[in-house]
Amino acid sequence: MKGKRRTRGNPLSEYRRIQREIRALFDPFTAKHCPSCTTPCCIKPTRVTPMDVALAVGTGHTFPHLGDMDPYTPAVSYAGNRLSENAVTLPMAASSHDASPMEPCEYLHQGRCTFPNDLRPFGCTTYVCGPMYAHLPDAQIKPIRRLTKQLEEAHAAVLHAMRDAGRMPPEKE
Repeated sequence: MKGKRRTRGNPLSEYRRIQREIRALFDPFTAKHCPSCTTPCCIKPTRVTPMDVALAVGTGHTFPHLGDMDPYTPAVSYAGNRLSENAVTLPMAASSHDASPMEPCEYLHQGRCTFPNDLRPFGCTTYVCGPMYAHLPDAQIKPIRRLTKQLEEAHAAVLHAMRDAGRMPPEKE
């Protein structure tokens, strides 16, 4: 086992609790700054993973805006960006004034993430953008960073619980 696993009770419940705490800190910022952001982060290639989709779908969530598309398709199509040996950090858009158009994440609909607020994609939830660092005082950034660390631990606990339940392949040694 790599690292410690600290959870209180059900790992998924803990993960969702921390997600709600993070959203409470992120939402006022995103409501104010994201609509006019010149470096949006909810673009392709997305940070959404098949595991994020599995957690949402497994709790009964649906993605009606995707129509007949399998909800895993967008996440799987971009998984190679993160999983290949030559993987690179997901890029930020240089500016909304770029000649090349930015395509929004498939999981955005009407300007909002379509995942449940307490099951937002892990990579999205743990990403603190440059504008957030620039606009928020340290007194607000500090709890976000603390909660992000807790979410990383809770995410690992969820993955371990799924593996232990036979829902995921074993870790490679």
